[in-house]
Amino acid sequence: MASDVLTRDGIGWEFTTLRQEDVWAVFREDGGAFPVFSAARGEGALPPPDALEAMTREAVADLLAAADLADGDGWIMKNISAALLLASLDVLAWEGEEWALESGDDDVALAWAMPADGRTPFAWLRARGSDRDFLISIYQDDAVFGLSFVSNVDLQLPGTDHGSLRSRRDVPLVVGGIKKVEVVLDTLVEGGSAPGLVTEVLLHGDASTSLLIAAESYSHNEWHLYDESVVVLPDVAAADALDWIPPRRNWRPTEVPGR
Repeated sequence: MASDVLTRDGIGWEFTTLRQEDVWAVFREDGGAFPVFSAARGEGALPPPDALEAMTREAVADLLAAADLADGDGWIMKNISAALLLASLDVLAWEGEEWALESGDDDVALAWAMPADGRTPFAWLRARGSDRDFLISIYQDDAVFGLSFVSNVDLQLPGTDHGSLRSRRDVPLVVGGIKKVEVVLDTLVEGGSAPGLVTEVLLHGDASTSLLIAAESYSHNEWHLYDESVVVLPDVAAADALDWIPPRRNWRPTEVPGR
């Protein structure tokens, strides 16, 4: 374990090979209003997926327990770990079902998000990887909703679009090797029963980032946090510049360890 690494305010686990090559790092950053968990690749070759999952779950469970944030059934640990494992993925493409911003009678879509809107809502997303896929959706914790990376349902794009949903096979999220993932566990959200809610996830690619937020569009200009869709934005700065209901608590992404 390491503490206060690279001027960070938090603790973490660093996994290395017998030759002392950095392979995988899992951290809990405590410098903001709530903890931010992260995982990043090192220079060494990653272990097999099953071993990497076990390593990540052990690290996350320890980091949650150290902050008195462990949940009784371990679901939060599993969800955060699954999100962090995206940092081991080489993404070929993203797909999902996009929600309309506005709908009329009989659930007919009236308006879809445009680039100028700065954010796009989805019912779910799938990262198509070179050797495996990752599904991202929404989970409910009493009165609030967070991002789910643990699902027993194999969602697929329908053969025909209808209503307020449309299929997207070209979702503009980071592709290639994801180098690092940061997961916000918002411990200040009211209305949930768990010790925190997974509200935002930031994906770091080679040259760009993508941010996912649990929120929902009520119109072009009215967006509610902790709600029932996966909202896609280019980065944290874009989210900071937009209005949210309730007001969104800002956080600062960390640097990749060793870079």
